[in-house]
Amino acid sequence: MPVTSDEATRRQRTTAAMHDTADQLEITEAMLHRSAEESPDPATRARLHALGDRVTARAKEIGRRADRLVRRAPDTTI
Repeated sequence: MPVTSDEATRRQRTTAAMHDTADQLEITEAMLHRSAEESPDPATRARLHALGDRVTARAKEIGRRADRLVRRAPDTTI
């Protein structure tokens, strides 16, 4: 079934928002790793690095889902 131009526009906006969210999470991840390196406490450093790694994984997951959303979209619009 063809996708209407409104549906295609919504899908594009959703995809753009998901990619923006992933980008923002990667900035947060970098901040967490930077904070970890600056922490004098080894336990805090380890927790911040682990959290940064989880944030990175989530950002990549969101990016992959956004890419799949685009790939599933039919090329034809009404």
